Amino acid sequence: MKILAGNLYIKVILILFGCFISLTARGDEKPLKLLAVDFPPYEFETPVNGLKGFDVEVVEEVFRRIGKSIEVEFLPWSRAVKMVYAGKEKALLTCGHNTERDKNLYFSDPISVGTHGYFIRTDYPGPELKSLEELRGLNVAAVQGYSTQKALEELGIEHAIVRTDTIALNILLAKRIDFYYAAIEGNLFIANQMDITDEVM
Repeated sequence: MKILAGNLYIKVILILFGCFISLTARGDEKPLKLLAVDFPPYEFETPVNGLKGFDVEVVEEVFRRIGKSIEVEFLPWSRAVKMVYAGKEKALLTCGHNTERDKNLYFSDPISVGTHGYFIRTDYPGPELKSLEELRGLNVAAVQGYSTQKALEELGIEHAIVRTDTIALNILLAKRIDFYYAAIEGNLFIANQMDITDEVM
């Protein structure tokens, strides 16, 4: 994996305005539903060794301290975002800022951090890139709806869109793409789970 300079991003909870107000004003005992995507090590759809993921556990503890509970529902990310934008659900966990999200959502304070960069096969003979712009014209993919995909879209960089990180890593290994632009930490964890850390970098 290669970190592209200037692409440090903040992992945050996104909460629609009025969510906390409605919980406290009505004394609602129903858990607050947070929509998320399986995104280890921040959120695990299936707990690993009893761990739910750093962000899930932090948010659970925050709500426990104010006497409330949460329910995390895992969906494909694009669907989760659309449901919150449409007002069908109140909150998302976890993602970073981008132009579209900043227009539609209120962000909590940061609770974790991550870095953006690209993955290549260890045998890829191409040049090392120094900036996001250098992905222009290359065979690159990103996960649909993620801030990495939105960044490529906003810059007008042509790219393949995939549904999950695992799919992206698999098509990278299959040589259907040469670059996978993504969150580094989560994808290193996934690559380790897939036992492919010696095949991608």
